Amino acid sequence: MHHKGYDIIYADPGTLDEVRCRVCGAVCDARRDVPTAAGFAESLAGSKRRRDVFTCPHAATEWHVLALKLVQEIERTPSKRLAELMRLDLRDLLSDHVPDDATHAPEWLG
Repeated sequence: MHHKGYDIIYADPGTLDEVRCRVCGAVCDARRDVPTAAGFAESLAGSKRRRDVFTCPHAATEWHVLALKLVQEIERTPSKRLAELMRLDLRDLLSDHVPDDATHAPEWLG
């Protein structure tokens, strides 16, 4: 399952060339100019707009789900020390699954 703003991003058609996953830094798969609801309220209302939809190719993997939980906790915790410990766990997790030559690191790695 994708999480809006982390591993699925909605954009007005043609506004973004490339999007990277906020969890792992991977280049997201793009579906261009598709009618879609970008949230729960739009979906319930049956409302759809044309958007570009970017999704992480790793979002369904077990390691990515764990990485997402760590990212969310890093953002949520008021403790700098706990956040740094979680960043260390996250770096270890990503180093096992993201190529060493990846040119982009997610912003939360600091």
